[in-house]
Amino acid sequence: MNFGTIIGLIVGSALMGLAAYMGALANKVPITSLWDEISILIVFGGSLAATAIAFKMSQVLHIFRLLKMIFQDDNFTLSDVVDDICNLSTAYRKSRKDLESALGGSPESMPFRMHAIRDGCELILGGTKQEDIESFLNNNAEYRELREREDVNIMKTLGTYAPAFGMIGTLIGLIYMLAGMGSGGDDIGGAMAVALITTLYGAFAANFLFLPFADKLKGKNEAKKVEDALTSAGVLMIAQKKHAIEIRDALNAYLPPRLRKKEEE
Repeated sequence: MNFGTIIGLIVGSALMGLAAYMGALANKVPITSLWDEISILIVFGGSLAATAIAFKMSQVLHIFRLLKMIFQDDNFTLSDVVDDICNLSTAYRKSRKDLESALGGSPESMPFRMHAIRDGCELILGGTKQEDIESFLNNNAEYRELREREDVNIMKTLGTYAPAFGMIGTLIGLIYMLAGMGSGGDDIGGAMAVALITTLYGAFAANFLFLPFADKLKGKNEAKKVEDALTSAGVLMIAQKKHAIEIRDALNAYLPPRLRKKEEE
């Protein structure tokens, strides 16, 4: 679970809610003045509809899975990945059979965090050349990055459209307000407030939800690049039957200092 995202949403919502409540008290108006169902439909419905026009429907439906990704973190660290690679290297230095046994082990005995490690080791056992293994891993990493970059673009698109539909809603509200004035309406201030709510919703959705979500996905994508590079380097060193100490020393360069370990001889 990504507690940073959850805490940010809770604290941000609480502070903005408190500010809205204090403003309502100071101006002696009900806080429900900030609630308007039609404005929500215009902003969120319009943004989703425009995004559906810009992307394939399968990509738009993928938004709901993206939300799950935003609130979830990996249940492992890069240090755990290095541990797996070192264990596999030790097994392969003993014999091919030991590596096969390690690959077929239970999650408790060999907890594989990344499918690329297993795929790379299976290629090693199959006698694939090292340059072909490297090409395979690099291609997988490249296309994964393209897919996840597309996810970021979807969220950014939502963040672009939301303020625009907020303005559209405001224009609709202004038209109704002016039409009401022509027919004898006298609550101009109230009508103007309702018209501006849609702009508020659009700015809120873009800057508090969609664009921060896009940045979160972008950060996850950047972290995956490091994982891919670490995995590729590690699998190639397994193929070269390098000692676990040498492998850990080399792969520690990919890790922040707090996650680095020393290999026991």
